[in-house]
Amino acid sequence: MKINVLQKFKRVKVVVLIDNNPDPGRKFLTEHGISIYFEVDGIKWLFDVGASPDFGINAKKMGIALRDVDYLVLSHAHRDHTGGLEYFLRKNKKARVIMAPLSNTHLFVSYRKQIHHDITIDHSVVTAFADRFIFADSDLQLSENVTLIRNIPKIDPLPKANSLLFQSDELGERPDDFGHEIALAVRLPKGLVVFSGCSHHGVLNILRAATQTFKAEQLIATIGGTHLLDNDWYSEFETTEEISEMLATIIRLYPDMKVITGHCTGQKAQQLFSAALSDRYELFHSGATYDFET
Repeated sequence: MKINVLQKFKRVKVVVLIDNNPDPGRKFLTEHGISIYFEVDGIKWLFDVGASPDFGINAKKMGIALRDVDYLVLSHAHRDHTGGLEYFLRKNKKARVIMAPLSNTHLFVSYRKQIHHDITIDHSVVTAFADRFIFADSDLQLSENVTLIRNIPKIDPLPKANSLLFQSDELGERPDDFGHEIALAVRLPKGLVVFSGCSHHGVLNILRAATQTFKAEQLIATIGGTHLLDNDWYSEFETTEEISEMLATIIRLYPDMKVITGHCTGQKAQQLFSAALSDRYELFHSGATYDFET
């Protein structure tokens, strides 16, 4: 279906309600989680709800009323993106919540640093508020200029840190295939802004999906995590050469795109992004805001 761009936009403002990177003034709470707020098409959107209710405390400090949000989109079913879900649903009585289909027997586990961590969304909250949920099993146009992307290819390399993440159900435990991950594309007159949570499918694959969905559009920004973690005593992840190769592909395919990232992006990746992209790279943090001209 062809999407008609609105003739008139107000300036689009994107607000990072919470992230693991602290704001310079230390005014806002931080945690290993992410939540982003923006307004498009006269609709108020929330993308993820962090690991706890702390995103809501930050929203209040910023003058953002969670009760007025129209749609919440959950990027995937890990707790650092869904931990504030019950808090949000009790504060907001009207918003529809959009996520990938998921059974209540589906569990998720991280073995980071060889420790078993249950990182599953709270299924009891989904059950208690079932009438508020929309389960999207394919790409879905949510408003005139906002499209949910479910069909993400696995052509380019996936983040190596995915190897520490597993899923389990009645069939047993196995590597997480991230079939529960989605992205969001917002179409503005100057191009697309793509939102992702952790980019478990890999940044390049998510950008590829966006360009396949909107064939005539250029990308002007991608906002979200990259899941390019720093090595530790237990695990080795992407090498400098591998990250540099990914950045060379971004520069070649998306020469006008800005990369705005923070959550689950290690210091090595941050340094390489900054060196390669210069002013087309920004590290976000709790309380960060970005304006997009229309």
